Amino acid sequence: MAPPESTTFTSQQLAVQVDFHRSNYLTKIRDYVHKVEHYDLTARQLDSNGLRHSGPQGNVEPLTVIDDPADWKAADLQGREAEYTYHFIERDVEELAAAVHKAKMAGVSSEQDILKLRKEDFPLPTLAPKLIQIGKEVNSGRGFKLVRGFPVHHYTEDRLGLVLAFWGVGLHLGRPLVSQTDYQADGTIFGSVLNHVTDGRWATVYKAEGPDNRGKIDKSRLAFHTDQGATDLIALLSLSAAPEGGHSKWVSAIAIHNELLRRGRQDLVEVLSAEKTWYTPRKVSQQAYERNAEGEMAGFEEEVPFSYHDGYLSVHFEANKYQDISLTPLQEEAVWAVAKLAESPEFHISKKLQPGDIEIVHNPTIFHSRGEVIDGEASREKRHLLRWWIASDANKRPIPPYFAPRSNVQPTGGFKVPETSPVRLPLYPYSRHDGLGQSPAELELALQALI
Repeated sequence: MAPPESTTFTSQQLAVQVDFHRSNYLTKIRDYVHKVEHYDLTARQLDSNGLRHSGPQGNVEPLTVIDDPADWKAADLQGREAEYTYHFIERDVEELAAAVHKAKMAGVSSEQDILKLRKEDFPLPTLAPKLIQIGKEVNSGRGFKLVRGFPVHHYTEDRLGLVLAFWGVGLHLGRPLVSQTDYQADGTIFGSVLNHVTDGRWATVYKAEGPDNRGKIDKSRLAFHTDQGATDLIALLSLSAAPEGGHSKWVSAIAIHNELLRRGRQDLVEVLSAEKTWYTPRKVSQQAYERNAEGEMAGFEEEVPFSYHDGYLSVHFEANKYQDISLTPLQEEAVWAVAKLAESPEFHISKKLQPGDIEIVHNPTIFHSRGEVIDGEASREKRHLLRWWIASDANKRPIPPYFAPRSNVQPTGGFKVPETSPVRLPLYPYSRHDGLGQSPAELELALQALI
């Protein structure tokens, strides 16, 4: 598919796009669920030459079944949770507490102070080597790790200490990246290197969906996807869990790639790996400072869902984005074939993160998702996670040019922000409607700042 003829947005179109994300999010999820349920992946007879194999990662040949530790299905992991789970021990917790205390004694008292820290400023004598090993396992093994027992209960009344401890874990895994762009109350953009996953940004819209939502926010499930600008690791730390739902789900993109080939659908893998055929809408917050020679804001960007590059397969996939554009019939089939396999219990695993659990996933090889969630009334019953992206010290793979939209990310990942914009590490949820976040008027102001 050629890029759309109109690759810029007028101010009116920008306003429409913001309204689209605000009002049609749940509609898109419902459409996604409907299409996945009704899509039937048709197998075809294999070529007489049979299937060719290659691998592991680093030795991948295009259009071959990849033999790699990240090729797994749900049944392969049944009864083996101990193999992909690490439990913090007492000494780990003590080292975290000592490092937090040391940082505070050195004058760390704000988010800007935390941002200046290096891993040398946060010593973890015996825990750091374990974290390094976890990074290697996630990068070169199954593609995910479940870490349990992070001492969130030690920091119930110490948000600075909590963020310091989690940030210190990240520093020993690699370099934190800007993983979200957001707006301050005056409409200016800032880049965030720590995100709070709580109730949805468009809270009033979710509440307006009617009594079926029971007034709860962000109830709807998420489609399987990879994050747009994360080149290596994504981590989510659970601070509190909702009483109903909110299960995290992981699926191997390598297994889905291989399954398509085993079912004789090389045509779908070919279209998913074709360059200069996939163009998706850009986030509004990324348009204002990514302009063409005429000063117009670029509205679309190129990506490749399955990218073969220097012996590796790296995957960037988000079905919701593909619902916003015109696809060829074969592209359309490929999108729903991938989504259908990902949603199958045969392929994905599901875990409900409890307070103190951390999920770490390798973004180029693992799709992640989340089931429906219904928050309770008490603060401890509201789902709240901390998220960061890390450029991993253990990563050796070359970054493919289309792994994530190159107009949107730094050479090694992370969203761009204007040179004059601050980079923040918010200690509290910025987008919650609790006095710390944005009102609709503030969002409109932010939109005007973009235009």
